[in-house]
Amino acid sequence: MTDGYLVRKMAHHIALTEVEKRCLAKLERSPKHFTAGETVIFEGEESSTLYIVKEGWLFSSNVLANGARQILQLYYPGDIVGTASVAFAHASASVTVGDDSLLFRVPKRVLGELFSKHPRLAALFYAMGMLENILLSDRLKMLGSTSGKGKLGGFILEILGRMRTVAGAEITEFELKLTQSDIGDALGMTQIHVNRLFRQLEQDEQAIQRYGRNIRILREDRLRTLACITERSEQLDTSWFPESSA
Repeated sequence: MTDGYLVRKMAHHIALTEVEKRCLAKLERSPKHFTAGETVIFEGEESSTLYIVKEGWLFSSNVLANGARQILQLYYPGDIVGTASVAFAHASASVTVGDDSLLFRVPKRVLGELFSKHPRLAALFYAMGMLENILLSDRLKMLGSTSGKGKLGGFILEILGRMRTVAGAEITEFELKLTQSDIGDALGMTQIHVNRLFRQLEQDEQAIQRYGRNIRILREDRLRTLACITERSEQLDTSWFPESSA
């Protein structure tokens, strides 16, 4: 049986036992189809369910006081949607489908049962949740201290890192499914400004190459220098994790 995206993502950080793989596979059953633009979770509603992405992509967001939208996090295959609200009775952000998607529904109580039986998986879920928080903190720091090119370059690297985790390889190109308007809502820029920065990264810095919706990374080191960020996904410390229960 081919491993699901969740297993592949978690196996990126630790060597999973066969029992752990089967336990995670049980979470990925009966996927439900959601269409682009559909809201899966509404900010303020009861928070009782998480989702695992099988296909497509989603984003979480808040509505600001001026009515503008602030995109907070992106979710791709293998990601768990709703972890930011797992500790609360009500959702802290809305989650919207960016492209037609297939999602597995996971009630919170099921996740709690998994934690009680598999403490090592619980530790990994926790560590990955903290990684999400750090990535968001990195973006906030980047937005306040780097140039426009650095902001966009860092955002591209954030997406690239997520793609690499589930791909299991050092890929250097991917399909960027977000519109320039979406990117602007994530970085606090206008669509026109985002378009201008893309041209600068491609023509002036020669750091990326675009063809259609795809982006090829030509100078990853240059993007990282512009953004003033380090690679986070390879830095999880798993030395403190409990032994596998199986």
